[in-house]
Amino acid sequence: MSVERDRALTLPRVIVLLTAIVALAFVLPYLAVYTLHARRLQAADDATRTLGDRVRQVLRTGPAVMPAGTQVLAGPGDRPRASDDRWTAVAMLPLAGVLGTSSAITPDPWGNAYLVILGSGADGPVSVLSAGPDGILQTPLAGAADRAFGDDRLARIQ
Repeated sequence: MSVERDRALTLPRVIVLLTAIVALAFVLPYLAVYTLHARRLQAADDATRTLGDRVRQVLRTGPAVMPAGTQVLAGPGDRPRASDDRWTAVAMLPLAGVLGTSSAITPDPWGNAYLVILGSGADGPVSVLSAGPDGILQTPLAGAADRAFGDDRLARIQ
């Protein structure tokens, strides 16, 4: 009879069980959202490095496929909004025109186009910029080759 009594749900056991259920109900969704956010940031970082390497290779090995003075290439996807007015005034050449249509180029994890900022000459640095989760470029065009601002993601390839 004491064995059955030990298995019975007493008030303290019910309280502990309900507390555990409530705690899991709050923690698990947060962990899922955080994991998704972290994976998107990592995917954007990986894609910026990959695109930068691919553009750098094309510029070094291929013939000049861009008009003189080209400064920014844009991948597919929505054009990110910008806090710097110079982004809206700059001419953006399609990235697929440089890498070729056979190369699979996708938008960043938030549906925006990656922007590739070209340095001077074929051996200049190549910077790839993603507007990040908010879809707004906070990195000024003049400083885009150096470091990212806000939640923007940037890879600089020498």
